[in-house]
Amino acid sequence: MKKLLLIFFALTVLILITFAAFGDHFEFLFSGDSGRDFFEDATIWAGPIGAGLLISDLVLPIPTTVVIGAMGAVMGVVTAALWGWLGLTTAGLTGYGLARLGGRRWADKLATPAEQQRYRELFNRWGGLAVILSRMLPILPEVLSVLAGLYGMRARNFIVAVTLGSLPPALVFAWLGQQAKTHPGPALWALVALTSILWLLYLRLTRPRGAGKP
Repeated sequence: MKKLLLIFFALTVLILITFAAFGDHFEFLFSGDSGRDFFEDATIWAGPIGAGLLISDLVLPIPTTVVIGAMGAVMGVVTAALWGWLGLTTAGLTGYGLARLGGRRWADKLATPAEQQRYRELFNRWGGLAVILSRMLPILPEVLSVLAGLYGMRARNFIVAVTLGSLPPALVFAWLGQQAKTHPGPALWALVALTSILWLLYLRLTRPRGAGKP
């Protein structure tokens, strides 16, 4: 189990480095008026482009909260949520699929067959709940999607979990973005607060056991 946690933290650190290096640039491109202008200019292609950006979050530090919020401000809650849900779900499935199909060699290098069997049992028992809960948090969705594919979580279970788990964040972020259009002050502050809370929860959940204790 310790080895699995080490792999989890290694993937997390790798993604954090990418966000630290490029995240501010991407957030600037899609925040506030910039994001609304971007999707307004995209006209009928706004939905597909937004979904594509969310899928690219697998390899790029795309601020999914801000992207879906900007889509909500331009397209309304229902349309933005549907495209956001499609993008988030496809991103999860892509990460899982790539790890499942191309990660066999890495799985063998990182864990013994006995360890892999334990990880597989763990993911098939608790992985669905973990995937659903992680969708509202930053970084965790990408990491769990890759680990679930790497260590053989049942495809059916993962598909159901990622499909269900992607709907709440898509609805929440789209609604906040739509509210920002008519009530920009409170809605934008709510979006900032929600993002901050999710980040704090993420730090809390990923803090190593015993950290901070004398």
